[in-house]
Parts: sequence; structure tokens; C-alpha cells
Amino acid sequence: MKSYKALFIGSPGSGKTTAIRSISEIDVVDTDTKVSDSTIKRKRTTTVGMDYGKLTLNDDTSLHLYGTPGQERFKFMWDLMISDLAKDASAVILLVDNTRNYPLKDLDFYLDEFWDYIIGRNFVVAVTRSDLDETTRLEDYQNHLKARGMLAPTIFIDARKSMHVLDIINSAMMHDADSVNWSDVSHRVAMNEFKKRNPDPNSPQFEWLRKSRPVPKMSIVEAATKSRGILGALHFDANSQTIDHSLSNMEQHELFKTLKALADTVSKKAPQLPAIGNISLFGYKQDTLALFIEHDQSLGLLANANMTHQQIRQQAVDLLQWSDNVSDSDQAG
Repeated sequence: MKSYKALFIGSPGSGKTTAIRSISEIDVVDTDTKVSDSTIKRKRTTTVGMDYGKLTLNDDTSLHLYGTPGQERFKFMWDLMISDLAKDASAVILLVDNTRNYPLKDLDFYLDEFWDYIIGRNFVVAVTRSDLDETTRLEDYQNHLKARGMLAPTIFIDARKSMHVLDIINSAMMHDADSVNWSDVSHRVAMNEFKKRNPDPNSPQFEWLRKSRPVPKMSIVEAATKSRGILGALHFDANSQTIDHSLSNMEQHELFKTLKALADTVSKKAPQLPAIGNISLFGYKQDTLALFIEHDQSLGLLANANMTHQQIRQQAVDLLQWSDNVSDSDQAG
């Protein structure tokens, strides 16, 4: 009995769990939990361990589907999966959410994190939600990969559609699994999708559909205050004007404005230096003030003293990726 493995990696909410569910012939094993951090702006649940599904390719060949958690705070699971569970995977599929404000940054981040693992394996980039935001085009991803010296299939997909997901599996696996009749696989997957359209109300599939309903929209500040360890937030626009905040202490509000002015002054006085990305003020057993700066917006976070800078940065990155304050011309940057 031959078996292959495919590993799905990518940003939170990019569709890894959905993609595996769409083609798996078994109930997907997942470790979803209610969101308690910045991802709450876009989804109700997040993968904390891994997803696992299975697809039969023919009578003596099967494909095992593994999905990593997207959030960096579960990086220990990335290490476990690439060193053990999916160590011998032949294909890696990187999913990128095109509605994030800076999707090419996500592409770079996961390429850097999984670079050694990707090299030597079949690799495909699958971009989701391109129907909701067309700012970053297919050629933008292709050119970005070329600039990094990579030639990899890049495909726009809907992770909910089994045939789209099977297409990226086929692109990654067709040379290794050359004995597989992909037309037969497509037919079986299509029939399974048809059956899933009217699930039993008591089935796990129905429960998954129920918890996958659209998430109510909320501001970046509201999402920040629902994030673990964040006590308050301040959101600036490109002109350093306050959009929204949840700080009861106006001295903290003014301090964030001072930090932003300081960053702007340094950039003007020393344009040859890299742009300042963040400024943090730490104190022994004191809450942390951290300002994160993009070219079109900034986010100040007041964080619990127990939060590390990496944890605060992770919250800020996800919140800024899903902020509604980015102009179309900036999103591909």
C-alpha cells in the first residue's frame, strides 16, 4: 500500500482547515478552539494543534492531509510536524489570504519559516479569497516568488470547493503519483462534495458548517481589546490622527502620539536608515506600551506585564493585516 503526505501551511484564516475538509473522505480530525486573540476579527475558531484528513487515490494509494496552525504562538506544532508527523511529506501547499492587508508579507513570512522544509519538495502557493479582493494579483505573487529565486505553481482557489483543492493537490503530486488516474479521483471527490451539501443535522460536518457562519464586523480597537493580554489600544491613520482608542488614561494616549512623532522625526532626519517598524516601552513588572507602524496606519497596544514582545508583536501583526484602514494602492505592499 503506497501512501503520500501533503502539508498545508499558511496564515490564520487562509483556509487550511476548510481545504482539507473539502476533499477528505473521513471526518477531519482537528483541534479547533474558540478564538481568544487578534484572529477574532475574522474567525470564531482557530487550529491549535493540527488538522488531519485522508484521500484515497486508488486501490493501493492514499494521501494523508496535514494542516498546521496558522498562528505563530503555536510554532512548536510547526516544528513537531516537519520533524516528525509530516517529515516525509512530498508536497507542501502554502495558503495565503488575499484579503489580508499585506498578503505578500505573509508569503515571505511562511517561506522564511519553512524554507528548509520546502526545498526539495513539491511546492504550490494557493491564494484564497481573491474573489473578495483583487488588489494583489496573480502576477504579483508570481513576480514576488521570482524575485526570491523561486518558480512554483501559484493558483487562485476557493478553499470550500473540492475541485479547486484537488487541482492544487494534482499540481503538487502528479509527477510523484504518476500511476494515479486523477479523473477517477476527481469523480469521487465531486460525489463526496455533493453528499456533503445536505449533511445530517446531527453530524460533525453540520456542526462545522454551523460554526463557520460569517463573523460580525468589528473595529481593530475592539478586536484588540478582546485579544489575550491586551489592556487597551490606539489606532492612528497615515497622518497620525486618532481613528479610535480604548485608553482610559489620556497620558498613555499622549505617550503613543509622542512615540509616533519620534518615529516620524527619525525617518525625516535620517532617511537612509530603515523605517522604524515598532517602538516598545518595557518596565519591570509594569504594563508594556508598544507602537507598531505601517506606512498607512499605526497601532498602539497596552499589554499586560506578563506578555512577551513576541506575543504582543503577533497580536499587532494579525490586527494590522485585517484592519479596514488600508487603501487599495497599499494592500499589495
